[in-house]
Amino acid sequence: MAIIPWQKIGRATVLAEGYKKRLDVQKFKDHNGQEVDFYFLERPFWSVVLPITKDGQVLMVRHFKQGSESIMDELPAGIADFSSETPEQVVRRELEEETGYIAHEVVSLGSCHYDSGSSHAKFYCFLATGCEPNGKTNLDATEQIELVKMPFLDWAREIMRAETDEWDAVILFMRALPHLGVNAFDIMKPHLPTKF
Repeated sequence: MAIIPWQKIGRATVLAEGYKKRLDVQKFKDHNGQEVDFYFLERPFWSVVLPITKDGQVLMVRHFKQGSESIMDELPAGIADFSSETPEQVVRRELEEETGYIAHEVVSLGSCHYDSGSSHAKFYCFLATGCEPNGKTNLDATEQIELVKMPFLDWAREIMRAETDEWDAVILFMRALPHLGVNAFDIMKPHLPTKF
């Protein structure tokens, strides 16, 4: 059976907008030829980085997240108008602004859809190594951030044991392993059962 793509009918209508997010409704003709309304929660594209210091510490930012209504440790990230700034420039800027560190090397780990079922947004993934402090942070008026450092292996084990709620950290972790010369099974060896 061939998959039949839905066809857009007209342009999307904006239903609500604020704080860099937008709710749109778009009319489609579905695979059965029926007209349906589909809703999209749109947001700007963004970049996220897994920063590792020269001494093997992962840098994270601790701050309050409105969606989870909790204080969370997350990887540095930022949104931008990519017509004036590349995704890599965004992560270099955000890393310095949020943590006060600069990266020796930045490697692209590709991009991912935020939620392919209800948004067009994507995020760009990067690994930053050799990070060193430069003493300069520059937070937005809406940001209250605390810097958190954790040894890479401790952070990796948290990811592998599902002890984090940050889904983009899981993606960056898996994509960064080959660049770091690390095998996921070696990280978890002490915790694996002797028989499967």
